[in-house]
Amino acid sequence: MGLTKRKDGWYVEFPILDDGKVLTLARGIPGAKWKRWRVGCSNKTMAKDQETIIKNKLLNETMQSEQVKLALITFEQWAKEYVLIEEVKNLRSFRERDQRITNVLIPFFEKILLKDISASDVEVFRQECGKGRSIATVNVDHSYLKHMLKHAMKRDLVTRNVASLVPNPKPKNSRDRVLESDEWNRLYNAAPEWFKPVLMMGYHTGMRLEEILTLTWDRVDLDRKRIFLPGSLTKNGQDRSVPLTPILWKELELLRAQDGVTRIQGLVFQKDGRKLSHTYRVVQELCKEQKIPNFVFHDLRHCAVTNLADVGVKPEIIMEIVGHSSVEMFLRYRKITADNIDSAMSSLNTLITQRENVALQVSDITAF
Repeated sequence: MGLTKRKDGWYVEFPILDDGKVLTLARGIPGAKWKRWRVGCSNKTMAKDQETIIKNKLLNETMQSEQVKLALITFEQWAKEYVLIEEVKNLRSFRERDQRITNVLIPFFEKILLKDISASDVEVFRQECGKGRSIATVNVDHSYLKHMLKHAMKRDLVTRNVASLVPNPKPKNSRDRVLESDEWNRLYNAAPEWFKPVLMMGYHTGMRLEEILTLTWDRVDLDRKRIFLPGSLTKNGQDRSVPLTPILWKELELLRAQDGVTRIQGLVFQKDGRKLSHTYRVVQELCKEQKIPNFVFHDLRHCAVTNLADVGVKPEIIMEIVGHSSVEMFLRYRKITADNIDSAMSSLNTLITQRENVALQVSDITAF
């Protein structure tokens, strides 16, 4: 108890009891917790004066509990603190998260006390923000709100996460667009040279666009013909090893040795040394030019899954390659075409015919 000298100045420590309203000095009392104050000066004499002031406040029960202050925090104030949390700042989604909190969540909840936000407020938020916006987009904002309240609970700012009490409806955004062979050829051949390897990577491996654009050479093993994606960069948080097709391997080998320089670090796909951007727009323009309807870059993932399935690769292997964590998700990406169905029935017909022929042969031998 008393003064403590640290690198950044003097600190005062006292055992205290906090009843949610005031702090009181609690030397030798069971249940007391130590609390430290930084007195904000480097001079020991001044620090001892501050120690006396703090001690008198505790003895006279005039020092307000932090719980009183925290109970009056507004959503906007908490939002500003939330984005400064180190764990939050390290999230892959931080930039988008910060923008949505500023542009969507704060304008709606703004001056409401954090502790007063109710489940009905969250429901109204979903209804209002859902006007003219997709369910998937609103679900993202909802998930950010839940995460904010989760961290608020850790700090005893709220007693429960009311955002978790409101369900997220499943978005009706599943797609099954898979390019025909001639569509893929037209798309690829019409693409600018710098963009062709990006398209090929998506079409051959089913990697997500962000996984492709952030890929660095230290994660490309051309000797083993593999790409290693650590869990910190994948959507499901699991490490993934992505095999390369011979065509893609050759393309990456050329890229690595481009301009006579063998690259061992830096971005694999870049333009003028910078990360590629507006790639969705490039695909839109190419599809418009080539008259390829209803297609976006993410559909290359559908193409990869369907192509792998069509050549007989087992579902569990495909899931491992593209990073699907459930069969349900795999089935969303696996498109069953009319040709697949016709081929299945043809195979069934062949099997039945073979069995019937064997039965006839056995019958003829028995009769003989």
